[in-house]
Amino acid sequence: MELRHLRYFVGVAEELHFARAAARLGISQPPLSQQIAALEQELGVRLFDRTSRSVRLTSAGAAFLGEARATLAQAERAVDVAHRAARGELGQLNLGFNASAPFVPRIAKAIFDYRQAYPDVKLALTELAGRVQPTALTDHALDLCFVRGFHRPDVDATIQATPILEERLMVAMRPDHRFADRADLGLRDLEGEPLILYSREDGATFTQELFEMLRGVGVEPNMAHTVREVSTLFGLAAAGIGVTVVAESLCALQSSKLVYVPLSDPESRTGMWLLHLRDGASLTCRAFLDIVAASAA
Repeated sequence: MELRHLRYFVGVAEELHFARAAARLGISQPPLSQQIAALEQELGVRLFDRTSRSVRLTSAGAAFLGEARATLAQAERAVDVAHRAARGELGQLNLGFNASAPFVPRIAKAIFDYRQAYPDVKLALTELAGRVQPTALTDHALDLCFVRGFHRPDVDATIQATPILEERLMVAMRPDHRFADRADLGLRDLEGEPLILYSREDGATFTQELFEMLRGVGVEPNMAHTVREVSTLFGLAAAGIGVTVVAESLCALQSSKLVYVPLSDPESRTGMWLLHLRDGASLTCRAFLDIVAASAA
């Protein structure tokens, strides 16, 4: 039994007239009558009572009509699903990001625009430290990811790294801190200053790169406390445990208990990078990359 047999049957059942059904289906009447007869023979039941003046459904034909319509509708849905999947409108996108990525307006907008354009794609968001994200890409646990870094990420040739933005570094502190009224600070001003930073054991590259930056100007970091969460980072700074250094986009987390002073050294900048595999990117991944590219334009 073929789908065309079901279409022929439904056409005749709805018209109850072979000539009109043939015209509607775009075939001549004799082949239509032959196909209906062949269908009845295959099923072993009579679907229509036919006379020279009328055509009507038998009880078996009436029961078969609903199932035939359902089968045709399911077939159409299957075709539609295949076409939508081929356009990247269905499936899953596995997106990794570091803790500060959602606070970058361009990244937040790209995610929002993607959800609006592809509402039927399951968006799986995973927060991971920057050092483990490239491995997740090569293991196909992620389709793409956002990584923060002072320099271009050190990844192998199979991974494409695209710069998303560059921004200043800011020192967050209590309003009563001795630096709170300064217009800017230099890295050397942090000599001996208690620092609250992300734990390096969690794979965060930010802390390691900041240490290298400080040591590059002769400052040995004075680590007061390490944290794993952004909220803890700001909470401890507000409690006066020390100061913290963050990307400027994180200043969106305004608090009456903190002030932000920019670092003025030319090297006191950090970037956000979008990583994905150069080859074999999924359709959903390519669709997201198009949206990111459009936001840049």
